[in-house]
Amino acid sequence: MTDDRVLDEFEARLRGLAAAADPVPSLVLESARAAFMLRTLDAELAELVHDSAIDADLVLVRGPGEDVRMLSFEHGSVAVDLQVSETASGPELLGLVTGAVGDVEVEQGAERTPVPLDDAGRFVVRGLAAGPVRLHLHAEDGTAVATSWVNL
Repeated sequence: MTDDRVLDEFEARLRGLAAAADPVPSLVLESARAAFMLRTLDAELAELVHDSAIDADLVLVRGPGEDVRMLSFEHGSVAVDLQVSETASGPELLGLVTGAVGDVEVEQGAERTPVPLDDAGRFVVRGLAAGPVRLHLHAEDGTAVATSWVNL
């Protein structure tokens, strides 16, 4: 057991020396991050089927002056309905997911934040930055599904 601890400490010192003497170039780090982002390239695309900012001809449920945007995505048995509201801390998402299990991952920029679904398939995301966002989830059959990008 002591030998493993000594080897771990030795390895940590060697890694520290190598990092100081020959650090990883920033281009290599950026390329690795870009390659890592491709890991979900095979995810099925849940397409945007409704956007209240575009589909103005539909009957509005809320009164005039309400700054709420409704978005709907679908792919096979997976459906995602989002309500986007502007708050003091930035856009807020209220979501309802059917046909998916586990957490929803909210992707914005280089960050992916897991958000749990409750028993009814609902979730809330607060404090987002304005800009492009998409969601990643898993259908009940295990298929990876990602929504198309939308600009908040």
